This record gives sequence, structure tokens and C-alpha cells, in this order.
Amino acid sequence: MQVTALSWLIYKITGSPFQLGMNGLFRAVPAIGLGVISGTIADRYDRKKLMLTTQCLLGALALLLGVLDHSENIQLWQIYAVTFLSAAVASCDGPARQALFPTLVPPAILPNAVALNSILMKGPALVGPLLAGVIISLIGTHGAFYANATSYICTVIALLLMRTPTPAPAPAKQAGFADDIKSGLNYVYSKKLILGIIAMEATSSVFGMDNAMLTIFASDVLRVGAHGFGMLQSARGIGAIVGSSLFISVGQRPFLGKILTGSSIVYGICFALFGISNSFTLSLALLACVGAADAIWAAARSTILQWTAPNALRGRVMGIFQIATQGLNPMGQVETGLVVPLIGAREATFFGGSIVWLITMLTIWRIPQIWKFRLEARNE
Repeated sequence: MQVTALSWLIYKITGSPFQLGMNGLFRAVPAIGLGVISGTIADRYDRKKLMLTTQCLLGALALLLGVLDHSENIQLWQIYAVTFLSAAVASCDGPARQALFPTLVPPAILPNAVALNSILMKGPALVGPLLAGVIISLIGTHGAFYANATSYICTVIALLLMRTPTPAPAPAKQAGFADDIKSGLNYVYSKKLILGIIAMEATSSVFGMDNAMLTIFASDVLRVGAHGFGMLQSARGIGAIVGSSLFISVGQRPFLGKILTGSSIVYGICFALFGISNSFTLSLALLACVGAADAIWAAARSTILQWTAPNALRGRVMGIFQIATQGLNPMGQVETGLVVPLIGAREATFFGGSIVWLITMLTIWRIPQIWKFRLEARNE
């Protein structure tokens, strides 16, 4: 709801694709700058306590955004400032969350657990944007911000009730913080499989689907307004639920690398076709395919990364991966803001989908162990 409302608010205030895209820059800089650092923090300290701290801070920032918007005097610089601070806090939350998750379930069922988690992460994309469209029409964008702030109360309660593994005691002579960062970077660099997956994700983050592009399509290309914008977002959510369900129902062990490869190719092709669609109905169908492929792709790559990385280094691996997701994903909005005024929204979308497809094919060609990857049976 907040992502939808924030994009709509900025575009309503400015009417500028460039300034809408610039909000992505303020999300990207903290995630890129703090990715490796926050991953190291997640490996050195209690991950549950880190998440409790970050969730409280994120809730307070969402409440601040609602109050500023409700005053009807909110300024663009205030939106950028809250976005920057929220991204900085979220960059510390992500690695702790991703590193903690695999310790909560037996390794033998990790693939299905990741897929279920993907449904719970992607599923709200079905309801949230639709509710945001209704609330924006009836109350205003501040209603979505207040709802998001309230949701953090539930998150904090859930964390307090959660039973997590006791953190291993720190060694008597713990390595320095800088040494931990270096060891994490060295590990990722030595694993070409991980590097290839990160490269594919980075390309998708910059050139793939983003909310700025959907906002422009809903407002200026398809001309369907806030309600249509919510429907476009929800189409991705429906696809995500279907895709995650397929991932659970299909045996992934022998085919996980091929599943990752195929879903990334489908994502690029459907996204490119969305850019040249003239029909709102066809656009909804293509976005559903994009959502399904994205959910399968996300579940596959998360499973491979969390399966491959040892627990002691998992925070740093996920912190580096976060640079390609939370860090570079907002840069997709910047790319949208820069490219759309130059060549148009349709052309920019088709170009982005083509780039995703091309880089995927090149990466698979150079690192064949990606599509050959298989999960070996493991019980702990």
C-alpha cells in the first residue's frame, strides 16, 4: 500500500517522471552503501534483536510520512528524506531477516519454505495496491501510510513471540569488523555460481519492472487512473501467488537451476511484450506472467543462495545480494526517469525486457553451473 501511495503522491505533486524516478535514488544509495556492512552486522550480532530494532524504526518513519502527508503541506524534499532514512534502516533489516530464515526450518524442506515465504511476501501485492487505490480515492495517500505504520505493531509482536536459535557465542578472539567484511567479499568472489545469480538479479533490478514505470503507464499510456494502477499492481500479485504455488508443487531438487533459468527468460520476454501492448486486458495478463516468473525466479535464487552459504557467512552473502536487490532495484526508477523522457515509456519498457533476456542468456552461457544446479539431499 505504501509503495503504491508513495509513487502516486510524488507523481501528483510533481507530474515529472524524472522526479518520480529520483525517489529511487534515495532508496538505492543507503542500500548500496550499507549492504556489505549490514551483512557483517547480521553475522556478528543477534539477528532477532536487530530485526526488532529495525522494525520499530521503520514503523516510526511510516507514521512520520503519514503525518507529513496528512498536514497537506508535505514537500518533495521531506519525501526524499524519509525515503533515504527508511532505506538505510531496511538495509540493516534485510540481511538479518534472510540469514535468520533458514535457521527456522529443517534444511530438507528449505526450498518449499522459501516458496511459502515468497507467497507471503508477494501475496500482499495482490491486496495492497488494490486497497491503496480505494483508500487514495476515499481518504488520500496518508491513509496508506498510516496503515503501513500500524502493520509494524503486528510485526514486532510476531518477532517477540518467535522462538529463534540461540546465537553461537562469539570466539574469544573475534576477527576485526574489516576482516569480516573482507572474508565475506572473498567468499562471494570465489563462488562463480553466486556471482552469476547476483549479476542476473542486478540486471533485473535496474532494467526490470518498477513502480515508477507502472505509474506512468497507468496515468499517461493506458490512462486508467489510480484504480487501474491498483489493478496493474494486483495482476502481478496474482501471478506471484500462482508462480509460488507452482514452485511448491513441482519437485525442485533435480531442476532448480533450470527453473531459475527458464523463469528469468520468461520474465524478460513478458516484460518486453508489456511495453508494446495496446490493450489494458492484455497488459494485465502479461503482468500476471511477469509476476509468476518473478516469484519463481526469486524463490529459486533465494533457495540456491541460502542453501549454498554457510550460516556463519550467510548474513554477508545476503548483504551483498541485497545490493543487487534493495540497492539497484530503486535505480530502476532512476533509469525510468532518465530514459522515458528520451525515448518514451513503451520503448523504454521493451528495451528493459530485452536487456534482461540478453544478460540472462550471456550469464548462463558463461556460468553453466547455474542451469545445471541441483539440490543434493541434506538432513540436519
